[in-house]
Amino acid sequence: MRKGLSTTLLLIIVLGVLSASSSGIHAASSLPQNNRLFYLSSRSLSLSAPPSPSNFTFNGAPASFDNLVLQGPLTLSGTITFLLWINWVGNTTWPIPPSVTGTFDYKFPGGGNLWNNSSATQSVQIKPGLRSVTATYNVGQGIPLTISTQLAVELNVTSIPKRANVTINYGPMPLPTQIPSHVELLLSGYASMPQNPVVITDDHGVQTSIFNLSPGPGNNLVLIEALAYSAFGLSDISLNLTILDPNGRPVPKASNLTMSTFDTLASSQPYHFRQLWQYQSNSTQGTYQVLIEIVDSQNKVAYSLPTPGSLALEPPNYVPFPYNLIPYLIVGGVGASGGVAGAVVFRRRRQKSYLVPFDHFNTLTGGELSGGTAVTVEGNTGSGKTLLMEQLMGEDLRKGRPCVFVSTGDFPDNIRTNMKMMGVDVTGYEQKALLTFVDGYSSEAGQDSREKIFIPSLGDLTTLGIKISSAFPSQGFKGGSLYFDSLTPLASKARPESVVSFVQSVSAKVKGLGGKAFFAVGLGTDTAVQRQLEDTTDCIVQMEAFEESGSRRRRLRIAKFRARKHQEGWSLFTIEGGKGIIFYSRKPKN
Repeated sequence: MRKGLSTTLLLIIVLGVLSASSSGIHAASSLPQNNRLFYLSSRSLSLSAPPSPSNFTFNGAPASFDNLVLQGPLTLSGTITFLLWINWVGNTTWPIPPSVTGTFDYKFPGGGNLWNNSSATQSVQIKPGLRSVTATYNVGQGIPLTISTQLAVELNVTSIPKRANVTINYGPMPLPTQIPSHVELLLSGYASMPQNPVVITDDHGVQTSIFNLSPGPGNNLVLIEALAYSAFGLSDISLNLTILDPNGRPVPKASNLTMSTFDTLASSQPYHFRQLWQYQSNSTQGTYQVLIEIVDSQNKVAYSLPTPGSLALEPPNYVPFPYNLIPYLIVGGVGASGGVAGAVVFRRRRQKSYLVPFDHFNTLTGGELSGGTAVTVEGNTGSGKTLLMEQLMGEDLRKGRPCVFVSTGDFPDNIRTNMKMMGVDVTGYEQKALLTFVDGYSSEAGQDSREKIFIPSLGDLTTLGIKISSAFPSQGFKGGSLYFDSLTPLASKARPESVVSFVQSVSAKVKGLGGKAFFAVGLGTDTAVQRQLEDTTDCIVQMEAFEESGSRRRRLRIAKFRARKHQEGWSLFTIEGGKGIIFYSRKPKN
């Protein structure tokens, strides 16, 4: 009786601790209110000051600055402040001096020519010469503005004397302390993050929250990815990352890090950011917190992640409390119940499986892929599409086959880094003209490309095709491969039929040269496009990342291979640092 009671008490303790550990504390999301400066420039509004001085002369008609369109929602409240540098010259003895008023206007999408404004500033008299003029008015508690709302500022000067000029100057002023003409708005909610915006993986994209405290060389890497929205576009925000150790102190060299963008188009939200953290072998065991802030282009914190992400650095086979009590609980249950019910837990028979290297892929496809083959690699986010193509390209390069890698979802340098971590240093292959990168990502991320061949716009499929053709080595492409990662960004830039026609044209050219063409496609691509691509290509590789029993798992199958016998059904695989994809097989590798 006492043993049964102790087992019951132990069960209550474990369940209570498990419940407490899984409940979590979610802080309320904070949306700071910040005063943002919108500079006047050439009849437009800008978040950055104009690089050169300019001016506008009032002639009785108001001046409008109205080219700013919101890319996301925000809330306007409080006081609107106009700071204007106005120069009154000529007839400055007029008994009634000129005065200026300012209004802030907004137009909702679909509103036609209907502009909204709550009120205007009071008229402020202008003094002779170049002087700053400040005018304000209050808009109240808050005005919610939606995506695609157009913002505008209007200035009007009245009572301009005869033989006098009244101009507004914008751009740099003579003294650095003199802020150029602008309107100051109190805003909130102009930057934010979706629910569950942070994903923590190893450097190969395997999602996990527990990392080996004593890893092998090159395996002490944590990849942190985050999503963010911005009402003023990608150029207005940056994400700052800080990692706190188990004692709540910032980790050295992991404080206030600026995360880099990836797989991100300037016109597509949410924006994707990531940061690689390399932890030290002498790091403290325990749980680390991941703090992220969105900082705007005027160095103000626009959003703070309300619930920090977390990861743990633990020794191999470490089982934290209270999970380490479960075996004792089961043993206790066996003892209390006569050993029948509890023993079943340990006697469940499982089918044995073996880990086999990446070349098992050739077994699945019924042999090595030959020239004249077009392949579509389909899969959801994190399924391993890019990694599969990197490994296939690594095999080609080792065998001296020329390769062209078209990168539209990441910087080519990141592909080089990934390859090097798998033991393939592509520098030598590039020097021998066996590998050429075509950069279709840098321009979309708003950065200058460092590659010899790059694409100014992914929407121009004709130019894209010409650039790819120019990347083929002049000495021949027989047995070579084209890797296109991925087609997904093209779907938002071009018509579906144009994307399909582009793939058909590129595939025909590569196959005509005796080569292979691989195209990665995300599951978010238009279904009609995906179906036509499947009909066009010779081979379809489907990949999937999924959750099972609380664990992240991946699988792959050959859904189609025209005129070739191949293995059917799903094959599970894992991803190991420094090795890439490793398959599970029911038979050991001979």
